[in-house]
Amino acid sequence: MASESPISGPSRRLRARRLLASGLWLLLATAVAAAPEPAVDLGQNLTYLRLRSLPADAPALTAAWPAPALVVDLRYPAVEGSPAIPAGLPSRPRHAPLFVLVGPGTPADALAALRAAAPALITLGLPAPGVTPDLVLAVDPAADRRAYDALDAGTALDALINVKIAKERFDEAALAREHEQDQAGTPPPDRPAATPAAAPAAPAAPAAAPAPPPVDVVLQRAVQLHRALLALGRLPGD
Repeated sequence: MASESPISGPSRRLRARRLLASGLWLLLATAVAAAPEPAVDLGQNLTYLRLRSLPADAPALTAAWPAPALVVDLRYPAVEGSPAIPAGLPSRPRHAPLFVLVGPGTPADALAALRAAAPALITLGLPAPGVTPDLVLAVDPAADRRAYDALDAGTALDALINVKIAKERFDEAALAREHEQDQAGTPPPDRPAATPAAAPAAPAAPAAAPAPPPVDVVLQRAVQLHRALLALGRLPGD
């Protein structure tokens, strides 16, 4: 009978250790990839949670459920199997609002499960099959989806809901300077002097206007509604 090589035993043990280590790393990487994203604090006791996949994001929903005021984004989740919403969610207090953002991809059964555990639930967004929002917003579905995807593409949440409008500054001093220039017959810097008529030049091709930044109107309305209820004293303060 052939004798076993003196290195065959240690080699098998080394290979086994390597396989075990690679398997552990694979399990760890899978667990990290599947970990639900934590909720986001929007200030003034308002929390935002996006449900991207159900029931995979159920632990994140359970963790965020006790928030004094909660926005649950249920517009475009990927639903695999059932139940989509974790069973046994405690009933939220009547003074703790739950704003649910709905859209074409909202599963009606998941929304019904949330409504059963939240007396102060308000839906807002776009209609969906079997779903009629309490507040229907006139938003283009394609624009809503672009704004939704922008967050996953790296756009900051604050940039999607707080739109800054740049206005040209025109104060009293600028008005006085323009008046003095008009009196002196000197055109202001932004009004060039008249020149003799010349042959019309060929019209230049209009420059392409930059695409406006995406705005998540649905989430923006939920935040505004929460702030309005706070201002009216309908919700507990900080």
